Amino acid sequence: METSAIRYRVADFLKQHPPFTAMEEGDLVALAAGGRVRFFEPHEYILCQGEPRKVHVFVIQHGSVTLWDERGGAPQLRDVLGVGDLLGAEQFNGERSCLFTARAAGDVLLYGLSAPDFGAMLAKYPYARQYVSALGSVISDFQWTDGGGDRGRLFLHDVAPPLAIVSPAHTVTDTARTLALIGGAVAVTNADQQILGVVTPETLLGWVAAGAVNAAGPISALTLAPPPTLGPDASIADAVMAIGTSATGAVAMTTDGSVAGRVLSIVTPRDLAPVFGDEPASILQAIRRAPDVASLASLNQRARGAALQQLTSAAATDWVARFTQAVDFGVLSRVVALTDSDEPGACWCVCGASGRAESMTRRAPRVILMHAGSSDQATAAAAYRRVADGLAQCGYLPAAAAPSGEFDVASVSEWSRRYAAWIQQPVVEEMSKNRALFDVYPFHGAPSPWQQTRASIASAIDRDIIRVLAHDCLASLPPMTFYQDAVIEQGGEESRVFRLEHSALRPLVDLGRVFGMASRETTRTSTLERLAIARRLLPAHERVFRDAAETLRIVLWLQARVGIAQGTDGTELPLPLLSRQDRHMLKSGFPVIERLLALTSDPTWLATI
Repeated sequence: METSAIRYRVADFLKQHPPFTAMEEGDLVALAAGGRVRFFEPHEYILCQGEPRKVHVFVIQHGSVTLWDERGGAPQLRDVLGVGDLLGAEQFNGERSCLFTARAAGDVLLYGLSAPDFGAMLAKYPYARQYVSALGSVISDFQWTDGGGDRGRLFLHDVAPPLAIVSPAHTVTDTARTLALIGGAVAVTNADQQILGVVTPETLLGWVAAGAVNAAGPISALTLAPPPTLGPDASIADAVMAIGTSATGAVAMTTDGSVAGRVLSIVTPRDLAPVFGDEPASILQAIRRAPDVASLASLNQRARGAALQQLTSAAATDWVARFTQAVDFGVLSRVVALTDSDEPGACWCVCGASGRAESMTRRAPRVILMHAGSSDQATAAAAYRRVADGLAQCGYLPAAAAPSGEFDVASVSEWSRRYAAWIQQPVVEEMSKNRALFDVYPFHGAPSPWQQTRASIASAIDRDIIRVLAHDCLASLPPMTFYQDAVIEQGGEESRVFRLEHSALRPLVDLGRVFGMASRETTRTSTLERLAIARRLLPAHERVFRDAAETLRIVLWLQARVGIAQGTDGTELPLPLLSRQDRHMLKSGFPVIERLLALTSDPTWLATI
């Protein structure tokens, strides 16, 4: 009876902590039945680095445990574990020996669980398997136990409706009857069933409003806009972006994804709505038609809510970040139009997180304007002020301190001069304060000013500036660990707030920019794209770049998830807002950032590219 009571007490404790939270009570009781209880006094060794893996996996029931790296030189403190944390679980990630030495920091009580029994539970519960896998590497597709999966990664063919087609000779009336019957969209095709155009209720109403419709005439007499095309293996997220940024309001699914392929289906926001609820493509379409800035503010808020719904895992950030960038670009472009600020020959751009497609919260994008010559400065500056005033009413959070609008408006020659000065004299010209301007992305206007500036940046880059930037990355380091409700910094200081941007996002972004500049791909690229470039430049270090990309996804996911929910920019997160799983995922990325910093700060890598 007493033994039975103990196993139920252990099971009650386990189910309060991941990965046991996902397990059924009967399995937890059976797991506890094969375990044992161990007590350790202060400073006593629990595990020794390099010793063969144990027959038990330990769960800390009371006290704290320090992990030490004793390979060469003085022991280095690597982590501090507390109640509910696991010891010895790395054996399920292929490790044959203990990775670190574990010592009791005070009186410690451990529950030792049979390793074979624990392994059986990992095989039965995918959530538990994912959680333990993150002890040895970063995993961005980690799901909450109640997560619905990343719906944006579903295949397009899973939601594609039956195809309705008409030939160019069909009358407008016959086409309208077909459209009324199916309610979605009708494809206009040639004899080989290649897409020529698409008819939706919106396009038909547009023709009627313009007085261009002859009901008895052929549909080919009207202006038919061919929709974007995708293949059957495209994702639903690809369809969202294609529809949302196209004037046709639909996407054609063809056999090979090209306009030359045979059309298989026409997909509209109506077909995507059952998957998403508040359908992202419809939001993007509404932004394009917004009548005023008040409407844009409402749509901006709605878009962030839709983004939050889709952030079911860190892997979802890849397409959700593309969606929110399209939202920001759509809002900005509409503000330019509503304020009559479309200057001929000028190029509107964003920089920083928005320029890298990494801004999912409502933080206001920083806008810059490049124009053709100094004679256009006054006119361009006036247009910029109108856009800035309009943007301030669009539901964004106030931007952090930034240079004045006058600085952000300049001619192509002035922008080129600035970039050359920052690269050639980074200390004197205070390049460190202007790194965000190396993450430029054009969203509206003439492309030539941005293209000229981009070429100037690429031509000015040399190995000296790459070395300087690589060294400067060491200014931002990740913390050592989380312990209870505190962040433990590298120097041992404690904080109740995780400085996400300073301690995790900034080093990843800065390191990515180094490799972007090394490849001359400094603008219109995201940090993920720059890390992919680094994998190609330095294939021997592919693993660390892949792990860094996974870490970035996790950091962006938490910034967006907490920031949107709390109405902040997510740059600093109070510890109570981060669950145990959140901290677990973040902590798995801290060593990755350190390894990438060590690699980048060693100048020998430059000689290999």
